[in-house]
Amino acid sequence: MSPLPFVWRLHQVIRSLLSPFGKIIDRIPRTPPGEERTLLDLGCGHGIFLALARRMRPGLSLVGIDLDAAKIRQARQAFAKAKISGHQLAVMSIADFPEGTADYIAILDVMYLVPLVLWAGILKTCYDSLKPGGLLLLKEMNTGKPAKLAVLKLEETLAVNILGITKGEETRFTFPPPEEIRKQLQTIGFEVEEIPLDRGYHVPHMLWIGHKPSNPNGPPVS
Repeated sequence: MSPLPFVWRLHQVIRSLLSPFGKIIDRIPRTPPGEERTLLDLGCGHGIFLALARRMRPGLSLVGIDLDAAKIRQARQAFAKAKISGHQLAVMSIADFPEGTADYIAILDVMYLVPLVLWAGILKTCYDSLKPGGLLLLKEMNTGKPAKLAVLKLEETLAVNILGITKGEETRFTFPPPEEIRKQLQTIGFEVEEIPLDRGYHVPHMLWIGHKPSNPNGPPVS
């Protein structure tokens, strides 16, 4: 079992320190005794978020999917070494995930690598994959803070184009304004919360929580 290359391990450490994963997990309700709830991490990478979720929300069943087979392989190795159980890690698209089976779906710093024209289809598939009453946790960037956004773009250009750590179209990042993200989520049927998470961070982290109604066939969200 070979260790991750140094530059990748360094990226993992930096990402865990500079991303507000703990604040995002705080938004996931604790699982009542005797119940089982599933957290799906779409674009899970090396599984850093899921590993922290296991520690902070031990009652969750964890599922991580990513299109990068190397990252999934390395995540499996890391989870085995850490003796983390109760999880599934797979090379899979959200399009192949069963409908109505996830209680929570996290998409953290993934959509900025996806052209905006494809967002609606991905978010609709997430909506369909959630159980009624489920939550979508979408973490992207607040374009209303241009100075912090400029720092973020420089970092991502380094990660995508120079180091090759993150897969994406070269220099083509998608950072829609907050009102566009809210509109897309509401159009699909989510009730939306917007939560700034950038306090104490050098980049403009922002969390959108999409609440799938307990009765999805009820009246549309206004």
